[in-house]
Amino acid sequence: MSAEGRYAACCDVGGTKALLGLVDVDGQVLARERYLLGEQRDPQDMVEELAHRFRALATGAGLDWHKVLGVGCSAAVMADIERGIIFSAPNMLGSHRDVPFRQLLSDATGRPALIEMDAYAAALGEAWKGVGAGVDYFVYVVVGTGVGAGILMEGRVYRGWRGTAGEFGHATIDPNGPQCNCGRYGCLEALASGPAIALRAEGALVQGRQTVMSAMAGDAAITAEVVFQAARQGDEVALDVVRQTVEYLGIGLVNLIHILNPQVIGLGGGIILGGSDLLLDPLRREVVRRCGSWVDVRGTRILATSLGEDAALLGVARRVWEEFV
Repeated sequence: MSAEGRYAACCDVGGTKALLGLVDVDGQVLARERYLLGEQRDPQDMVEELAHRFRALATGAGLDWHKVLGVGCSAAVMADIERGIIFSAPNMLGSHRDVPFRQLLSDATGRPALIEMDAYAAALGEAWKGVGAGVDYFVYVVVGTGVGAGILMEGRVYRGWRGTAGEFGHATIDPNGPQCNCGRYGCLEALASGPAIALRAEGALVQGRQTVMSAMAGDAAITAEVVFQAARQGDEVALDVVRQTVEYLGIGLVNLIHILNPQVIGLGGGIILGGSDLLLDPLRREVVRRCGSWVDVRGTRILATSLGEDAALLGVARRVWEEFV
């Protein structure tokens, strides 16, 4: 099929928001929209809203919907990517299990569709247009509402036997740690994600520690963003929360380096984007401190990703172009 005049309709669905984009064959985002997800996470309702918003976005950009080559959806999921079935996606679909999401999305949009794990989509995007370009062994780590990893070996996606490799957020960091939304205890996601950072800050308030975070949040709940703002002002409680987050992430990255030996680790997601000035250099030091002497840890680059929230859009667009052209 010719790619001339055609484009991919792509979305990156997170725990609280969705980003939509229309992407051409050169990786140019022709139009984009971001919107907040409602509390109801019925899969059929979700795909119908996505289809409606895709068409409206194309119309607003003066693009012919019939020129859509295919639809791609990136999300934090445990899934059979080939069959397009989401086994579990607690941040996106709540308690829904074994959802034939690709077929639902194709039916709603009238176009062939595919799904991709968000970290893999972002890894592919960064390998196409960002910090992973030209890198044979590249791992993208996303830290946001959840934590995940996309692994590229010799430039190709590594999914493992059943396609669930990369569930970095569910590596056990502290077996006596807090319960994760997966039901297990001490997962990296339960210790270093945005909600985990906020929960640790709230715990400090319950203990009666003096901090500016409660005043900064006002009547709203404390978020990771509030923690980072307070840390930049020198608030000791917030700085403690940040230091603990660095330690947990550092342990996770060292395990990842010991197992996979990547050339570059790209760090992305809302937590990294919002707190890179507080997290990145301390993380590098933590990794150097904890890594084994046999590792060329100083030659292993740990970088903030360069594409921001467009990484997953571009990665899933790349998959659409590869699969449907």
